[in-house]
Order: sequence, then C-alpha cells, then structure tokens
Amino acid sequence: MDKKLTTDNYQSSAYPFAIRFFNELKALGVTEVAVSPGSRNTPLVLAAEVTGLNVKVFLDERVAGFYALGHAKVTKSPVVLICTSGTALANYLPAVIEANHSGVPMIVCSADRPPELRQWGAGQTIDQVQIYGSNVRWFYDLPVANNADPSQAQNIAIRAWDRSVAGRGPIHLNWPLREPLEPLTDLVVPKANLKPFDSTTFSDAGAQRLMQLGEKYQNGIISVGPNDLDDNEIRRISLFSEVVKWPIIADPASQIRGQAVSETVINSGEVLCGSLPFTESLRSLDVVIHIGLAPTSKAYRRWLSMNPPEHHILISPTVDWVDPSNSVTEAYYGDLFFPYSESSETVRPHSEWLEHWKRGNAVATSIVQKHLQDDHNELSILNAVMEGVDDEVRLMLSNSMIIRDAELAFTHNAIPFRTLCNRGANGIDGIISTSLGASFGSEEKVICLIGDVATTHDFGGILASIRLEAEMTVVILDNGGGGIFSFLPISNAVNKEQFDKYFQTAPLLPFVEVLKSLRIDVSTPQTVKELKAEVTKTMSKSGLSIIYYQSDTDSTLRAFGSIRDEFNQEFGQEV
Repeated sequence: MDKKLTTDNYQSSAYPFAIRFFNELKALGVTEVAVSPGSRNTPLVLAAEVTGLNVKVFLDERVAGFYALGHAKVTKSPVVLICTSGTALANYLPAVIEANHSGVPMIVCSADRPPELRQWGAGQTIDQVQIYGSNVRWFYDLPVANNADPSQAQNIAIRAWDRSVAGRGPIHLNWPLREPLEPLTDLVVPKANLKPFDSTTFSDAGAQRLMQLGEKYQNGIISVGPNDLDDNEIRRISLFSEVVKWPIIADPASQIRGQAVSETVINSGEVLCGSLPFTESLRSLDVVIHIGLAPTSKAYRRWLSMNPPEHHILISPTVDWVDPSNSVTEAYYGDLFFPYSESSETVRPHSEWLEHWKRGNAVATSIVQKHLQDDHNELSILNAVMEGVDDEVRLMLSNSMIIRDAELAFTHNAIPFRTLCNRGANGIDGIISTSLGASFGSEEKVICLIGDVATTHDFGGILASIRLEAEMTVVILDNGGGGIFSFLPISNAVNKEQFDKYFQTAPLLPFVEVLKSLRIDVSTPQTVKELKAEVTKTMSKSGLSIIYYQSDTDSTLRAFGSIRDEFNQEFGQEV
C-alpha cells in the first residue's frame, strides 16, 4: 500500500502547523530544543528538526528541564522542551518552578491525546491542562494540530516567545495530536514571517527617582542578589554606586565579585550585618535599592528587617517580590541605570557612610584570608578552586552549603568569572543538569561546585553529560551528607542518631568507584594545593572532568564561627 499522502491529506496532518510554529520560533531567535523520546510527540520532534533547530535528546525529562534552564540562563533565549503525553511533562515541574521564580525563559511543548481520547482510559493519558498551575506565565491548550490553520501557528509562536522572554519565565503549550503521527510524505518548510524584536525597557521615571534619592540621602545601600545581568548592566549599577557613594552589598552570585568594577563593592555583608559592633556603629539607613533575587546572606536579611529604611526600592521583581522584611515602598521595571557612564559626575565628593562600610569590609576580608589554608574547611576549598581558575569561567554554585561557603570565600579579587545558581526556589535538584545546559550555551568553561547529596540527586545529569560529550568540570565536595543542617538549631535539638538519620542523610555512595566505572576522568586531590592544581589542569582539558574532594563539616563550622568572633573583637576595638 502506497503511504504517500496527497497534498490535501498532507495539509490535514499535524506537520504543516507544527513546522510553521517551530520555523517562526527560529526566526525569533530560538536555537535550542531539548527532546525526550516518545511516540505522541513525533510530529513536534520531526518538525523541530526539519526547521534546522539544534535538537538534543535526553532520556530523562527532569534532566532535560534543568538543561533548558541552564542554557537559557546563559543565552537569554528560551529553550523549547518537547515531551510525549502522560507523566513525562510532570518531570519538568522542578525546572519549571525554578524558571518561574528566577525569571528564566522556557517554552514547554507537551504532546497530548486529542479531546476524544481524554478521560476514557486511553493509555498514557492524564489531565495535562494547567498542570503547572501558576508556575507558568502563559498556558494554552492548542487546537488539534491536524485540523488547525497553519497561519495560527505564527500567532502562537510570537505570543509564546513574548510571554517567555518579555515575561521572563516559562510558558506551557499543550499539543493535542491525532494519528497518524509519522510523516507520510516529504516535509515542507515555509518561509518565516516573524523577526526578533527588542523587549528591553528603559525607565526614565525610575532613573530620575534613583538620582533624586541619591542626591538627597547619603546613607543608602545597593543590594545586588543572585541574577543573570550582563556585564554592561553590572557596570552601570557600579557607576551609579560611585556617583552617589553608596556601598554595593554583593551576593556571591551577583556577577559583581568577579568583576573589577568598583571600590564600593562589599563582599563580606554576611559578616558585617551579623556583627553587633558593626551594625550598632552605623547611622540610620535611609535608602535600599535591591536588584535580583533574594540575597543569600541571612544576616543581611535579618539586619534589614530590624532596620527598615525610609525608602526601599525594588527593581524588576519576578514572580515573587524580594521583600521578606515587608519594607518595600516603591517598585520599578526595566533598566534604571542606563544614564550612567564613566563621565557621570558624582553628587558628593566624600561619604563617611561609604568609608565606614569599606573599613569594615577590609577588616572582615583580612580575617577570612587567615582561614583559607585549611585542607578540610569548605571556605579554603572554594578559594582553592578560584585560585586555580586562570581564564574566564562560569561557576555553577549549588544550593545549601556551597553558596553559603561562597558568601565568605569569594572575595572581590577581580578574577573574571560569572556565576550561575538556581536561587529562585533554592532547591538542590538539577544542579549538574543546569550546568550541562550552561556549558552548551556558553563560550566560557563551566565549573560546577556541588555537594554529595545534590550530586546523588542529579546523577542523571552526569549520565546525560557523558552521552552528550559535555565540556565542563564538576567539583564534588563530599562532607558526608547535608552539612547545612549542622549550622541550624536542629543540630542541637535532637540526638545524634536522629540527626544523622533524618537530616545529615549521608549518601554512602562510593563516588570515585562509580564514576570510574563509567569511564569518567576523575581526580582525587587530598590538599587544597593539589585541588588548585587540578582545577588549573581542567581549564585546558576537553570533555567532562570530575574532581572529588572530601571536606569536613566540623572544620567548616569552626571557620565560620571563628571569623565572626574575630571580626567582632577586632572591629569592636577599632570603634
């Protein structure tokens, strides 16, 4: 039997509509598609491929979701996720939640049964409508593509792109598809009609308001939390801080600590804001300008809640307002710092407020430096990684303990690095997979810093990295379980047996043996000096490299405590 379709039959298949959709997305600037195998999504997969998009295959939808997240963080362009019907799209949920809370573009295309097969017990059929709830910027249950007008695909494409890019988050398109799912004739790619457009906004009113506050008040702070701002945006924020003479409290994932941008940068906010001798020596706080996600520093958040400013400005909030202290007074969207350049004039020649913060920062930094020689505390370990970097890199900081280590260990040393982190939902899932996506979207080397529990949680990311022949380095810090819990009150509230069973939860996985069995290049340095050398070595190596290093939670705990105590004593004597 000749399976070739007539022209009329081809037009009634799902392919003209699906091809038009993906071709218009490509014209808008989308380049990357992450596919997980299935049958119902066949028209979507082949349509994406025939339009010339870069299609990668992932066996695990959870890994695919975080790959898309990491790639979009770097490129600022949404990655399209394609899965089959049933529970497949449920596995995207953790990545969708993170994209939603951290403002990362993503387009989920889930294949579905047509309406006549839903709720009648057809295999691999669940209720996919609004499955992500409020975690997406837009949801649309498409018409059955087999019978839809292909011209409508253009409208859906531009709206999906706009809601994801301008809306800064994930969107979900549910595709009901009828059989036959396979192509029965040659696929035709029409000429695209859409063109990319600039969704950047500049807020004149917001910029004028910031300057008004800067001119009026000396005691202001610029708080920059985790973000994916580009170098030009970061530079303009730094120039504004120099104009008004306000310190920048820079999160380890703010993109600022690795840039030689300004002497106003404060990299020890966790120490300063947690010190009574320092905070009590400050005058009243008048203005806070916050950019990015919530800062990692718990001490800063606590200090701000106890010292709410008269003016608290929030810039371009995502799905959540960064306002745990409930003190925000104004919010603006867009780029408020565009007027500033190297020729901008300062509004005051000197600021005792800024100098006070800089003196405290200098004391704290010198104290931290004394604790960076221990082979087992994680501050020393992260510092060794940074010292081993001799070129521009992107550092993926895992959640829980790693990013808190970075809060103290990443000093403002002008090493040109950029960070990645999943701080929208603050979860440990998908860290390696996010790094994998970033490695394919970035020209820089990607180094993933991750703990043993998070590694176990995303082992599928390692398998995908092998399969896709990734170019990146993973540094696994094994501290025997959830080290972060040793810093929390629960560590002293229950007995050791309960603590180890329910909170420490050591993976008890022979990481080195398992990784070597997969024929991965694994090194096992024993000292921070050896670790630094291994990191330097991987900078010029191709392929996937894994460095396994054992750290000690007790040593890290002591280092954190000593730094705080020494700062209180030394700064207390100074004031």
